[in-house]
Amino acid sequence: MGQEEDRKRLLNLLDEIPRGVPAGWEKETFAVGGLMYLGFSNLQTEKLVVISSQGQSVVDCRTWEKVWCTECYDEQDLTACAAPLGDELIPIAGGGGGGLRRSVPQGDGLDTAAPFWPKEQIIFMPRYASWYQSPETCTVIFDDYAPLAFGFSRCGNYMAVGTSSEVDIFRRIGE
Repeated sequence: MGQEEDRKRLLNLLDEIPRGVPAGWEKETFAVGGLMYLGFSNLQTEKLVVISSQGQSVVDCRTWEKVWCTECYDEQDLTACAAPLGDELIPIAGGGGGGLRRSVPQGDGLDTAAPFWPKEQIIFMPRYASWYQSPETCTVIFDDYAPLAFGFSRCGNYMAVGTSSEVDIFRRIGE
């Protein structure tokens, strides 16, 4: 199979993937001016630290409540602290590097595709599914330019996708 045939096959697979919010999840979008970093707490796994040019906040992904706090992060170690989370060092990801979880023990995963780069897609794959093998079971949750950070919380009940201007937070229904 040649390169052109491979490209057509991948584009056809990507076209089969539904777009939007995955079944069993709900989504809330927060406007953020100048997003720089995101990070989920490993102890209070429903808490997401959001660092932007406007300051630092902690979002409770269970209630969608956002609390501003004193800015405290280290771009060299890619960690942050936030008063609402006590002394915990939160791993962060964003423009300066780092990464959030791409899979969780429940078998859910996230993957990327960029068939029309620089536009990128983030694909949610439930319960060990692969968009290559069963695209109809997956969901494109992001289809835009320049995601800065994306991934799951440690517990796997929350996921976030951040761009320079907003953060999409997904919550498993019932959590």
